[in-house]
Amino acid sequence: MKKISYFAVLFLLLTMVSCRQKSGTPSIKVDNFSTGKAGEMILVLDTNYWSTSAKKAIYAVIQQPQPAINQIEPMFDVIQCSNSDYKASFMRHRNVVQFDYNPAYVGNTFEILRNPIASSQVLVKIRGSHQDSCLALFLAHQDEIIKTMYDNDIARLQNAHRKLNNAVIEKKIKEKFGIRMTVPDGYFVGREEEDFLWLCFRTPKNDRFVMIYKSPRYELTKENVCAERDRITKAYIQGAVAGAYPVVADLEGYPLARMMQLRYHNGLELRGLWSSVRDKMGGPFYSFTQVSSDSTFCVTVDGFVYAPQETKRDYLREVEAIVKSIQ
Repeated sequence: MKKISYFAVLFLLLTMVSCRQKSGTPSIKVDNFSTGKAGEMILVLDTNYWSTSAKKAIYAVIQQPQPAINQIEPMFDVIQCSNSDYKASFMRHRNVVQFDYNPAYVGNTFEILRNPIASSQVLVKIRGSHQDSCLALFLAHQDEIIKTMYDNDIARLQNAHRKLNNAVIEKKIKEKFGIRMTVPDGYFVGREEEDFLWLCFRTPKNDRFVMIYKSPRYELTKENVCAERDRITKAYIQGAVAGAYPVVADLEGYPLARMMQLRYHNGLELRGLWSSVRDKMGGPFYSFTQVSSDSTFCVTVDGFVYAPQETKRDYLREVEAIVKSIQ
């Protein structure tokens, strides 16, 4: 029996829909999988009620650039429909923002609903009687909206990865670094050292990588984590030409750094760009560094992408989902 490819099964998992017929009309089961492509959002908006400037303000939030990618790509691709067209095919989508505007309404409401119709779904619903008040609610909650839907995309990827995980690599990670994380099938060990593991997923057009490495404890600052990353990549990752290796790109404002918590792990998150010494390769990376439970060493999980002729947002989210699967 042939082995089904990782992406073929992933596609099926992300698009499976289970529905039943009742009196000739399809009904939607609450436990359905939500639908939709990666990085996609349904915007329910009755165009005739909205000014051009208001629509531009909404799109500016939803399609703001994905941070720390070496080309401009929107956070979300938008499919717009009216409230009258907001039917079953749209209602099961993973991420939905709905503006329910009606002059007859009294007051204005904002809510984020989880799994209202399908599983792994987020519905942001803004209901009001005036365009300006609806827009004001949306703008007041814009950071919460984007974060919730972004996290939902990551969670859906992680769920798919768990169903197609590589148990052998996961066991190796636990034994070497004392952490549990989910690695999807298709990744293989490109290099292994006592303090280092390099996982690779290669195609003719792009490469996705995840590094896990251990270092003597140091203070978790952006500068220290970048310096340690450069030391590790110089020692263990050889580029396409002799003497080449990846480093953190020296760009003003990058990488973006913040302290954060992943489940019960506290550490430093980096979003940045990598480039190559003695070569022209480069791309985005995402990493998380934490101090071990016994405070004797630091562990970094770092995902990075090389896709010179393609958009990179969805590949970066794939490796970010792997990094964020740390338990």
